[in-house]
Amino acid sequence: MRLTVADLMTQRPVIVSPDCSADEALEILSRHEASELYVTDKLGRLLGVVPDYELVKAELSGEARDACVEQLMCRGVPVFNPQSDAAEVARLFRDARFGQFPVVAGGRLVGLITRSDVVRLMAVLRRIDTPSTPRVSETVKRPKIASTGTRTRRARTTTASSSSSSRRTRSTARTSR
Repeated sequence: MRLTVADLMTQRPVIVSPDCSADEALEILSRHEASELYVTDKLGRLLGVVPDYELVKAELSGEARDACVEQLMCRGVPVFNPQSDAAEVARLFRDARFGQFPVVAGGRLVGLITRSDVVRLMAVLRRIDTPSTPRVSETVKRPKIASTGTRTRRARTTTASSSSSSRRTRSTARTSR
C-alpha cells in the first residue's frame, strides 16, 4: 500500500493575504499556535511563507510596525502535491531542517504536511510491524529437591549461611562464659 501526502496532510493551513500587516500576522500566528503563515492571493494560490522567526526578527528590529507580510515572506519554498509519495517527504524531513511543507494542487494551497505527521505515521507503522508478545503471569519457583533428599545448591547456600551464623552464636556464647 502506497501512502501519499494527501493521507497525512493537514487540510487547514493558516493563511493570510499579502497586504496583512506584520502586527496582525503576529496576532494570527499566536491565536492559531502556528509556526508559519501561508501567504495566498484571492484565488488561493501560494505566494510565499512567513515563518515565525521572520516575524520575531521584524518585531525586535522595529520593522514590524510598517511592514506587511509580503515584505517578510519567503518565496520559492519547496512544495508537494497531494499525490506525492509520503516516503519522499520523510526523506526530505530527514535530510533538511524543515518542519513543514505546503501542499499545492492545481496551483492552489490545499494543505500542509509536518514532520509530526510523518513521525506519527512511523510510530503507527512500528506498532504494526512489532509482533505483540502475550503477557505471561509469573510463577513462584520453589527450591528443587534432589533425588537423594538433599536440597539444591541454592538451598545449601542458605543452609551454609545459617550454620555459620549459628557458629558465631556458639562462639559468642563460649566467650561470654
